[in-house]
Amino acid sequence: MISESNKTQLYIGWGFVMLVAALLLGVSSLTTWLVVASVAIVPPLVARRFWVVPELTTSERIRNARR
Repeated sequence: MISESNKTQLYIGWGFVMLVAALLLGVSSLTTWLVVASVAIVPPLVARRFWVVPELTTSERIRNARR
């Protein structure tokens, strides 16, 4: 199961990959940087909105209580 912190790390990783890709492609104009920024920011925002983590199962709750 993916926790909230793992999802956040995934979104940050996506942004970092987009930044590195833009640098490797030699992006230099302001409009292209705005496109790269929107591609880096919009998909994680949409994913965060629609990616719902399911509730814990009974066995997971028991396991967490024993810790």
